[in-house]
Amino acid sequence: MKKILVMPNGHFLSHVSRTLEIAKVLRQKGNEVIFASEGDYMKLAQDSEFTVIPVKTIGSDRILTCSRQGRVNWYDYNLVKESVEAEIKLLEQVQPDLVLSSFRLTSKTSCELAKIPLAVILNAAWTNYYTVRIQAPEHSFLTQRLGKPLASLIAPLAKAAILSFDIRPFQQFRREQGLSPGRNLWDIWQGNLNLLVDIPEYGPTLNLPPNFFYIGPIIWEPDTAMPSWFDALDPQRPTLYLTMGSTGNAHFFEQAIKIFGDSHYQCIMTTAGMVNLTQIPENFFVTEYAPGSKIMEKSDIVICQGGNGTIYQAMSQGVPIIGIPTSHDQEFNLQRVVDLGIGIELSELKFEPSHLVQAVETLLSDPTYREKSRQFAQILANYNSPQQGAQIIDGFLNGER
Repeated sequence: MKKILVMPNGHFLSHVSRTLEIAKVLRQKGNEVIFASEGDYMKLAQDSEFTVIPVKTIGSDRILTCSRQGRVNWYDYNLVKESVEAEIKLLEQVQPDLVLSSFRLTSKTSCELAKIPLAVILNAAWTNYYTVRIQAPEHSFLTQRLGKPLASLIAPLAKAAILSFDIRPFQQFRREQGLSPGRNLWDIWQGNLNLLVDIPEYGPTLNLPPNFFYIGPIIWEPDTAMPSWFDALDPQRPTLYLTMGSTGNAHFFEQAIKIFGDSHYQCIMTTAGMVNLTQIPENFFVTEYAPGSKIMEKSDIVICQGGNGTIYQAMSQGVPIIGIPTSHDQEFNLQRVVDLGIGIELSELKFEPSHLVQAVETLLSDPTYREKSRQFAQILANYNSPQQGAQIIDGFLNGER
């Protein structure tokens, strides 16, 4: 039996749920699995009867505020130092055989100093090997400083330029500790094992090292019953599913009610507790949480913030997407949605109700969006991501990799 310490950023649902699903399989295989982080979503691990140890974790407010301003200087030197020191203290206490992390950027430094192997869950776009030509995102530092036309001229450099200044606090601290400073963010993010929660058709790479593995998306759903209104939905009406995940724009829900309220559309909305709506039109069906895949089975279009999990969930059900991103990583996701012909991206900063109405009408009138989405549903049906991720980790711990 091996001891595995799971360290996600507990302030983000996607990063907790990714690690949680793999952790469940690792536990079934007889490993001792312990979680460590802070944040509201660590309750998911507790509810699954995992031990959860608190450890200093950068907050979502800081990250989201920076990202929405086009900045990625989430960490300063003191925060890097404090985070690494807290993690090393924890590693000395737990003595794990391996650490599994997701969006915890200090974990590589801590594990290198403690000489403990690290497995990282990440997306293909957040590596040095991603081959998609990155467009200058609307939410990027470059675009907001230079404007879209000029920023687009240097689009091949946009991804590196957007993130280049983020690495400096890490580089300073790592040099002081005798570690390689790394060339960019991706160098200090990756681990001994790197589990890509993507499929190559969506997140293509080139010259991928042997310690990087595509395992497919990890799609988490709440273990809740379907709302009472679910079976009463009219299959003959065009149905829109509206969700902003846990990081989208909460104001969108009220905007959507104004746009689609009392229309011929049937609108399903999951709020994730982001808003408390008091006046709900008869054609809206609202709940905080529900299994998204079941809702998408009855939906013609998914309208979302462009989160990776929601996009893959829509693709797995063959449902076209309209995305309104609130940060540059969501814009990277939606760039692929547009390139692959499975949806439409709208601007959050220049949002107009008429744009959303037109996008809905376009997706409903053009069957090619759904046809292409269904092709991805067939590809995704071949993946069992938590099982594949756990097998790779288990093989590494047993000397097979």
